[in-house]
Amino acid sequence: MGRKLVVAVDDSAVSKDTLRWAETKLLKPDDELHIISVLEPASGGSFASTAETPYPTVMGDCKPDPVALERAQTFLNTCKDEVEKAGVQNVKLATLVTCVGGAHDTGRHIVNYSRQRDADVLLLGSRGMGSFSRAMLGFLGLGSVSDYVVKHADCNVMVHKVPVPKA
Repeated sequence: MGRKLVVAVDDSAVSKDTLRWAETKLLKPDDELHIISVLEPASGGSFASTAETPYPTVMGDCKPDPVALERAQTFLNTCKDEVEKAGVQNVKLATLVTCVGGAHDTGRHIVNYSRQRDADVLLLGSRGMGSFSRAMLGFLGLGSVSDYVVKHADCNVMVHKVPVPKA
């Protein structure tokens, strides 16, 4: 039995490059590969708390936009076809939906999925945000999904960076 790998993707160029990199450098034919995507809710969630519930609870609809869901599932099937052509046959797909959205909630879903599947390796792409941008977003309460995953995952995490062309 091979390793259990989780690859988190979206339809960005970085994710496509991450999957291609995994095909050529990481995946083996006997690996169990989980390709996952996380979608934001269609209406956007919000937080509310009352005297009875001192901790914030999610309010609103946690269902994805149907068009975004269809697009994500089509993309995941394309990813599956690609890795199967590369020789990996045990491929599972999952689309997760956040209730709140944002980097931390997306990261939490990725970490929880990999934990529930007892993954050996979790791979995701990095958009390559500079330290200044990351600091500014952190100041606003936002952050990078890869930062969250690296800090909270129980398994090995690989963050793929797209090579920058040298001038």
